[in-house]
Amino acid sequence: MATCLLLCGGSSLAVAGPAVEVVVGADAPPLEQLAATEWVAQVRSLFDVEAAIVESPSGDNPVVLIGSPKTNSAVADAMGADWPELSDQGHLLRSLKLKGQEAVVVGGGSPVATLWAVYELGRHFGMRYTAHGDKIPAVKPKLDFTGIDKTLEPQQQQRIWRTVNDFPVGPESWGLAEQKTMLQQLAKLKYNRIMISVWPWQPFVDYEFRGTRKQTATLFFDETFPIDSDTPGRTALDRSPIFTNPDFAAAKTYDEKTAAGKKLLTGIIDEAHRLGMTVGLSISPLEFPKEFAAVLPDAPKPHGIGNLVIGPGPKQTPDDPLFRDLVRTKIRAYVETYPTIDHMYFTMPEFPNWNAPAKTSWERLDEKLGLESVIDYGAVVQAARERTTVANGDRGESAVQGNITTLDFLHNLDPDGTMLKAPDGRQIGGVLTALDPALFPIADKLVPEYIELLHFVDYTARRVVQNKQLLAKLPESAAKRSMIILTLADDNVGVLPQLATSDIHALLNETQKLGWAGFSTRYWMVGDLDPTLNYLALAAFDSSVTPQQANVELIDGICGPGVAQRMTLAFDAIEKATAIIDEHDLGFAFPVPGMVMKHYASGPTPAWWEEANAAYNEAMVEMYRSQTRAGKAGRNYILYHAKRHEFAVTYFAAITALRAAAQAKKDGDNELAIEELEKALEAIYNATHCISEVAASNSDRGLIAVMAAYGFRPVSQEYERIEADE
Repeated sequence: MATCLLLCGGSSLAVAGPAVEVVVGADAPPLEQLAATEWVAQVRSLFDVEAAIVESPSGDNPVVLIGSPKTNSAVADAMGADWPELSDQGHLLRSLKLKGQEAVVVGGGSPVATLWAVYELGRHFGMRYTAHGDKIPAVKPKLDFTGIDKTLEPQQQQRIWRTVNDFPVGPESWGLAEQKTMLQQLAKLKYNRIMISVWPWQPFVDYEFRGTRKQTATLFFDETFPIDSDTPGRTALDRSPIFTNPDFAAAKTYDEKTAAGKKLLTGIIDEAHRLGMTVGLSISPLEFPKEFAAVLPDAPKPHGIGNLVIGPGPKQTPDDPLFRDLVRTKIRAYVETYPTIDHMYFTMPEFPNWNAPAKTSWERLDEKLGLESVIDYGAVVQAARERTTVANGDRGESAVQGNITTLDFLHNLDPDGTMLKAPDGRQIGGVLTALDPALFPIADKLVPEYIELLHFVDYTARRVVQNKQLLAKLPESAAKRSMIILTLADDNVGVLPQLATSDIHALLNETQKLGWAGFSTRYWMVGDLDPTLNYLALAAFDSSVTPQQANVELIDGICGPGVAQRMTLAFDAIEKATAIIDEHDLGFAFPVPGMVMKHYASGPTPAWWEEANAAYNEAMVEMYRSQTRAGKAGRNYILYHAKRHEFAVTYFAAITALRAAAQAKKDGDNELAIEELEKALEAIYNATHCISEVAASNSDRGLIAVMAAYGFRPVSQEYERIEADE
């Protein structure tokens, strides 16, 4: 490696020579080379000086040694016997003297852990990593490598980020450029796994079964979001007539869309691997695009949002060879399309209708696995009916019966162990998602020990905390390979700002106490989630961290001292609003047709609307107050969040006016109805304009499209209908 391989910034500084020297091993792994270039860039941002990668220290400048004794002889020489025993995720920062100069060793028990150590050094000097990029500290730090001594080991072994998903307000709308940007931020937040969650109707795979080829290749549950000159907030959008994922803008045919989808997912997988993460695909193995009804005898009608999928019907039994071959064909198509994935997640259907064979399936599983030595079938069904999660009563019984039938089917799906073999012969890891909590006591019997478990207990973190006693029902051997789904923001609560950091803190503490392996995120809009993301990044390596401490660290770092107190009040108010909506109307702002117009109903305004709106208003006010105390960069950062909460307050104004308009219409007062509809339209316009002023991602731009499609246009149409009657 030549001296001064990399210099950042302007030529005048380069001529003067570097202020910091960075030493990596001569044959350093790619991740450690990346770590070195990342630190060079951070030096420039943090200190306004230059850094250079060199072969060996000159003795003239402070030094950063990157790597481990195995990968960098300079680290071995400097640390000697003081290098501690680190796990493959453990990493350290250690000050020392080298050739009379201040130096710091930045290393880990693996190359990716060394990369995390570099980002930890950036955090030490005040850098904050957010969903929208790195934030330079409000107060410039001193370039001082003395007194640094930190060793970190993970408290949460598996830290999974879920992406793609669904809905235009979620990462389904992100092109590869935006996905890569987010992945780079996730590396800085020390996530080690990516889960790409895909749906049967999306354009990410192609396969054929018994003469029927997959034909459906669509996004956003096949909803279209037109953009025209009357669309509020369109200044934040491009000139395309339809909002979509930019990587699909030119794709018209099935083959073009599928090719674009494969390119997108392959790009995500490659970038995640470059950053040291493992990658899995999450699929629902029993669901198919509706065209496959042609090969399933008496297939049920399509179901779900948009009626896009089918599943097994009354003619399919858990040992039906035709259905087994169809499922295997689909799974193999994903494996062969994305041969470098590390995991495959099999998700149980959310609303199962394959319930009829459940008792027979139980008996077959019991004979094989001895289930009734722990619990009998009647007790399992009773537990599902009597719990207080959303899936209770008849829905709970249906859910657990669907699980039992599916598990019976999965036990016979891969008898020769080849289904998850990659083309290069690797064994792809299996993960079972959403095992019914009523089955937790027998999870170790039902699910082979080489399969990991990802648990979805209920829709929101608050609801899971209320039912946390269910988590303790997992046997120890199942718990240690279990991960909890943490809902950072729920699609049912919808497009309004959400925070649930306090409940997430409680869940992390509980699952760590029970010996669980880690967590996976669940969210749609990501822009509001920096407090939770920052907390998770810290708590994953230090379980003593509280949300309040994490909030102060985040806000004081970005905005300067004296701002965190008011912003913490704002975050508390958002958590309050989130909990109120979750408690009273799960689905309140669900981004589907009818999102806004369902509130066009006569009757008094629910009292809790005022309570939730007051909480959002408090958050907005505290944010605008905080803005006046923050430095310039901090003011811009806070403005985004303030506008998101101004959106929420104005959204409530819109639906309150809609409720009043509906009542006036019922009372026969069309003049008042028109007046209230005008108020609703103005509020929708203003709410959308709030987002357009600060739109920072395609999720924000997707919200503009959703507000036009599900708010502005249908309310305008109702206004025009009533006005025409006058």
